[in-house]
Amino acid sequence: MSILIVKVCEIKEVKDHPGADRLELAVVSGWQCVIPKDRYKAGDKIVYFPPDTVLSKEWTNTFGVSNYCQERDQGMRIRQNRLRGEPSFGLIVDLPENENWEVGTDVAEYYGALKYEPPVLGRGGDILGNNHILFDKFTDIQNLRNFVDIFEDGEEVICTEKLHGTCVRSALIQDEHEGELFFCGSKNHPRKRPDTEEEMKSHFYWYPYTLQGVKDLFAGLKDKYKVIELFGETYGRVQSLKYGLNCLAFRCFALKLDGRYVDFDERTEICEKYDVPMVPVLYRGPYSFEKIKELSEGNTQVADIDQIREGTVVQPVKERSHPAIGRVILKYVSDTYLLGKDAEKDTTDA
Repeated sequence: MSILIVKVCEIKEVKDHPGADRLELAVVSGWQCVIPKDRYKAGDKIVYFPPDTVLSKEWTNTFGVSNYCQERDQGMRIRQNRLRGEPSFGLIVDLPENENWEVGTDVAEYYGALKYEPPVLGRGGDILGNNHILFDKFTDIQNLRNFVDIFEDGEEVICTEKLHGTCVRSALIQDEHEGELFFCGSKNHPRKRPDTEEEMKSHFYWYPYTLQGVKDLFAGLKDKYKVIELFGETYGRVQSLKYGLNCLAFRCFALKLDGRYVDFDERTEICEKYDVPMVPVLYRGPYSFEKIKELSEGNTQVADIDQIREGTVVQPVKERSHPAIGRVILKYVSDTYLLGKDAEKDTTDA
């Protein structure tokens, strides 16, 4: 899950609002906000609250935006809206009079800002208490709109479809003391193995292990690697986007061998060899922010149906890290999804 950063930013651009004489459009990092006309100009230093920031009602009343927020148990949730036909994401406010923060300063603590946590998907009754030290969690995928400078223009990237399901991880660990161990789990927890293969087929996190290709991958690699970790998305009968399914399906989006995330081409070669389905590739080529924004929109490539895609996930062809986020992999969720009814039904896994 992406982290919450409430940053001091410079407004990159201010444009006319095509549908309102008294409003304008401000671009902050990778986000667009609707603002009052003549309130800000390009280069102004402001505080930006991204969507799904939660503030106290005292703060939202101070900013005059309580009527545009959703009241939740955690507080007032800042959202995205359409204002006179134009998308508006998050909230721009002036710096406090007594503060002269530098651009890039994270001021979430000053405002007591929290990140909205969606309801938890399913039930946690099968969570195992002990997580093996080698059963890794997947990388937190940050929002590209918040980190627009991580990629260089022209850098070769892979863009895959962001599927709307639940993150699942499976691992074969050959422990010198305990022998061969196999785990399946959600983002944060290993899950108890169902008693039968039939029960596995309806289990969000054990379902991938019912696929012959996944079994073959572990069997084929275990003589060469001590720890094999397969990461992917279980989808279908999971979230509000169903992909035309009333059952479960699985696509791989990462592979880790002895602690190393393998590059895209190596992962593709391995998955194709063992017939493990992968998330659809939308694009391979030079990076540009506008290209990523374009790729986030459109119908899913998972099935030939009239269903939007949630967005895209972007990563370099060759694995690398960055001091601001660690492993470089970012997401761009489409405007269509964020402004639609499905975003309001989002859940998260435990």
